[in-house]
Amino acid sequence: MSQTSRLLILLLTVGLAASPGSAQEIAEVPFHLPTPKGWRTETIPFPLDFAPELEYEGLEELRFAPGMFQEQEVDFWSYIFVWWVPEDTSFSAQRLENDLEIYYRGLTEQVSKIREFDPGDPNHKAELKEAGSGDSGQDSWEGSIHTYDVFTTRSAIRLLLRIDIRHCEEQGHLAAVFQLSPQPTRHKIWDVMGDVHQGFRCEK
Repeated sequence: MSQTSRLLILLLTVGLAASPGSAQEIAEVPFHLPTPKGWRTETIPFPLDFAPELEYEGLEELRFAPGMFQEQEVDFWSYIFVWWVPEDTSFSAQRLENDLEIYYRGLTEQVSKIREFDPGDPNHKAELKEAGSGDSGQDSWEGSIHTYDVFTTRSAIRLLLRIDIRHCEEQGHLAAVFQLSPQPTRHKIWDVMGDVHQGFRCEK
């Protein structure tokens, strides 16, 4: 069984109720991404088995808010993940929109298969616009992804998102930092996720 399948089963059976820390020690993460108190972590190597069409090399590093899978919590479906990929990777709004649609479609299909239910034909639609680029060497996009909550409510969900590209030239990599939440951007959860993003360091 692959690492990602084990992750999905872990999410489904314990809802990330375990103590903070990585559920699967795959390899040492070569960069630093802060973990707020009470948040959970996970590391998954590319290719992702639920989205093998994403032909990246590297890894995905995740930070889950404590209420990620609890519908009544203000930080429901709020999390951050980083794609650590080679520096010659070229991102654009169109490519990232396509990537996100592949990612969430694959996640929905695999988790619903494990849970043995039919999600129907949910919509997965990402929309991004440029939020910044230039002298800082950092490109940014903001937007949303209409997707499906396959874990908790089994219904459609709209996540707001921000993506920032961090250039790690000495390490020969890019870090695409994704922040996602259904909460409006003025909500305090975005401050927490912003602090995690600001705490990112290319070196360990």
